[in-house]
Amino acid sequence: MAPTNTTWPATEHTDEPVEPDDLICPGCTEQVRCAPPGYWRVAWGLPAPGFSHEDGSALCLARSTGRPAGPVEIDRR
Repeated sequence: MAPTNTTWPATEHTDEPVEPDDLICPGCTEQVRCAPPGYWRVAWGLPAPGFSHEDGSALCLARSTGRPAGPVEIDRR
């Protein structure tokens, strides 16, 4: 059986380093960059995250919280 690409929150698996190229936005599956968004709404009351889309925008909003989601890792095994 061929391996399939699956995703999980990048913070769940800390036993191995996470490659930045393996991180995607869970909302749109676009690859993320390891830099804060170019624009950050102070109204969210959170510090700016360390990840953003390639165009510098915040990651897509999580349906459960209405706030920008954290990146997820692609399982390339």
